Amino acid sequence: MRRYWMVLAVVALALALAVPALARKKGKEEQKDAENKKIEELIQEGEYQKALDLAKKFIEAGQVTEGLYIDMGVAYFNLKQYEEAIKAYEEAYKLNMFGTQALLYEATCYHEMGQDEKVAEVYEKVLGIEPTNTQVRYDLAQLYEKLKKLDQAMAQYTEIYNVTPDFKDVAYAMAVILHNKGEMEKAEPYFEKAVSLAPANEDILLAQGQNFLKEKKYELAVAPLAKYLEVAKNEPLKPAVMRQIAGAYTKAAGAVKVDKKTMKPEELKAAQDKQGELYTSAITFYDKLLVVRPNNDEALEGKANALIQLGRNAEAVAVLKQFLQTSKNEPEKKKVAELVKQLESAKKG
Repeated sequence: MRRYWMVLAVVALALALAVPALARKKGKEEQKDAENKKIEELIQEGEYQKALDLAKKFIEAGQVTEGLYIDMGVAYFNLKQYEEAIKAYEEAYKLNMFGTQALLYEATCYHEMGQDEKVAEVYEKVLGIEPTNTQVRYDLAQLYEKLKKLDQAMAQYTEIYNVTPDFKDVAYAMAVILHNKGEMEKAEPYFEKAVSLAPANEDILLAQGQNFLKEKKYELAVAPLAKYLEVAKNEPLKPAVMRQIAGAYTKAAGAVKVDKKTMKPEELKAAQDKQGELYTSAITFYDKLLVVRPNNDEALEGKANALIQLGRNAEAVAVLKQFLQTSKNEPEKKKVAELVKQLESAKKG
């Protein structure tokens, strides 16, 4: 999942091409309005050069307005003369330094020219005028992500989140940045928020699961990964997720403290029961993996290990013998063959 930026600027420019600017003023300005309308009509008809020629005549006559320069910028933009368009938008901005329309169009030009740093500069200027423009702040945050300026991106996302935590995928974006910076625990609440906003989003569920795995919070990782299996359409990735869930259950079981010497009988029984449940769950997912990946080495060994931990050695031996018949990993087969001998000897003993 990745997000898209520059939405506001692109949409705004499209509107400029399709809809004439509103009449600026009445009275003495009516003539200018009529002249501007002619330019806008030429732009809508695709007569960009004629629109520019007419606009230049007005400028020579000293009849300049913000709208005139914006129309010129639109014409230059459609002629792909981006540098000239930027000059026109700059002139428009000088005539109305509290307006942002010209700046947004200018940002679009820089985007078309591939000058992302310049786009960011213009967006910062827009936010200086309209600090509550959430869409521009969001676009700027995404741009900073693209530029690998993650601290700046995080700062912009945080500004949005503090005011509008449900805005688009801001929570998820923040979670991903923190995860990639190795700050998994800080990422947790943002993943939780992202899941609450999009509970069936497979990308978010998978990312949340990976975050918990990185933290070695294996039991917590299971829920989002299992949910991923329910909703995901990416069938090729599902076996890997099944393997992760089975592994998470196995590691969670291994982390359960079971100490016959120090634990009280009721504590010991509770710990053993929990450990047994976790190993049993691991077997369930190893079996699911074996349905879609028959004779998978990791699934067979993982299942056998869980069976051994549950004291079901006879079943484990059968699984290990299947591994010996199907695996092509010769060094591992030698180890497994030795383990089979030990288990069978223990049974005889």
